[in-house]
Amino acid sequence: MTAITPIAWTSEPALAPSATPEQTSVSSTDFGALLKSGVATLSDQTDQASKLLSAYAVGEPISPHELVMAMEQAKMSMQLAVEVRNRLVDAYQELTRLQI
Repeated sequence: MTAITPIAWTSEPALAPSATPEQTSVSSTDFGALLKSGVATLSDQTDQASKLLSAYAVGEPISPHELVMAMEQAKMSMQLAVEVRNRLVDAYQELTRLQI
């Protein structure tokens, strides 16, 4: 049996104080790639949960906790994706309300 390792605390700040705005900016292609990666991960997780559920229903030796964990992970990822979509829609609506 292995012991649980403690969490290591770091005192380093997230961004270095000498970082310039050019170093911390993110381009729109990076955001698009991030969204594509998130959608691909969500799809993989839901597919995995669906496969495990089908295998469990057929009677294959799938442990119930593994099935529940996969389904909960897919559920949490879906909730995150919905919340990101809601925030993007809210931001778009806010931009369309701006008067120029």
